[in-house]
Amino acid sequence: MMSVSKQLIHLRNVKGISQEELASLMNVTRQAVSKWETDQTLPDSEKIVRLSEIFGVTTDYLLQGKETDPMDIYSQHQSKAGADMSAEVSEILGNVHRMSTAKRCFVGIALLLVALAVILAFVFLLR
Repeated sequence: MMSVSKQLIHLRNVKGISQEELASLMNVTRQAVSKWETDQTLPDSEKIVRLSEIFGVTTDYLLQGKETDPMDIYSQHQSKAGADMSAEVSEILGNVHRMSTAKRCFVGIALLLVALAVILAFVFLLR
């Protein structure tokens, strides 16, 4: 993992920007940029955001040395949401299944009682 200082040096070199030019874009002194690049100080959060805009990278890239792919974040979110949704759907389907089982039992008992009533009616009528 690259430090902020190494990231700044790398990005500044890739863009072909001098410390003076970066300092001008950031509204700081060249010495401030030099201190950032030599790990003497760190830019504050507002400066990190501004640096990310200037270099066209994320703040994660500046601070952690790695680019976070927005699709990875989306996939992680979708994956978690999918798991949550799947658990909810499973619970609902389980409830529906249990309800259907209860209904089937109720209908079965009702039919059994009707059949029993019909049989008893025939038995009493045939006497």
